[in-house]
Amino acid sequence: MVGYTLRQERERQNLSINDIEEGTSIRALYIEAIENGEYDKLPGAIYTKGFIKNYAKFLEMDVDAVVKEFATDMAELNAEKEAAEAATAAQEAAPVPEKKVEPKPEKKSIGYSIQNENRRSSSLLIVAAVVLIAALAGGVWSWLSSSDGDVAKADTPKQQTVQPVAVEPTPKDDSTPVANANPEPTPEAQQPEQKKPADKVAIQARFNDRCWALVTVDGVVVQEGVIEGGQTVSWEGKDNISFRLGNAGAVEFFQDGKSLGIQGAVGDVVDKSFSRK
Repeated sequence: MVGYTLRQERERQNLSINDIEEGTSIRALYIEAIENGEYDKLPGAIYTKGFIKNYAKFLEMDVDAVVKEFATDMAELNAEKEAAEAATAAQEAAPVPEKKVEPKPEKKSIGYSIQNENRRSSSLLIVAAVVLIAALAGGVWSWLSSSDGDVAKADTPKQQTVQPVAVEPTPKDDSTPVANANPEPTPEAQQPEQKKPADKVAIQARFNDRCWALVTVDGVVVQEGVIEGGQTVSWEGKDNISFRLGNAGAVEFFQDGKSLGIQGAVGDVVDKSFSRK
């Protein structure tokens, strides 16, 4: 493993991790992660490769051989990861056997017998007879009620017809306001663009690719982490702004609208500071 190779050479030269940090500008926690093979603690493969190149260059080792060893390590890790993912996917895709549910036999109470069935039939006959008698009684009552004579009918009042009232249409106002073709500029638009105060330092950075960055404004760390490509980020300070870049070739700086160019090559770890003019 490339981390073990680098650590052996560092210890052979009687150098500490702090010595490597001072000589390469790579943070100590990243150096420990490289030596232990804990690549998940590093910003990404491209930045890890740049760190390893600078580390090997500082130890005066064969940089190409070290980079090839790192590539072999990454290929083995990716193969193990793909095998584990394939095993997990196969396990999830396996069909689950369905459980057959057998119908439960109907349970009858201990006192169930033919005599109980006969009692139920007799009860149904009694209910039917009661319903029939009630229907006959209702028919007789209706016949007796109809023979009492005619019932006086009340005259229904006639419905009055309401004549519709004609409504005169409201005249339309054809006067449509016409927009001013040449509107006068507002006071805010007439004011010239205000310039930034001269007693401050303002820096813009355009990231053409992913880059790990540590940004310090007036001695305070304001940002640390990976910034994706295609973004333009601005910082403003009172005295100075400092940068530590893990992929210097991906960043172009601007100050007062003027390009300051790219400060290094792809994969290089570079420190850069800007002060107010």
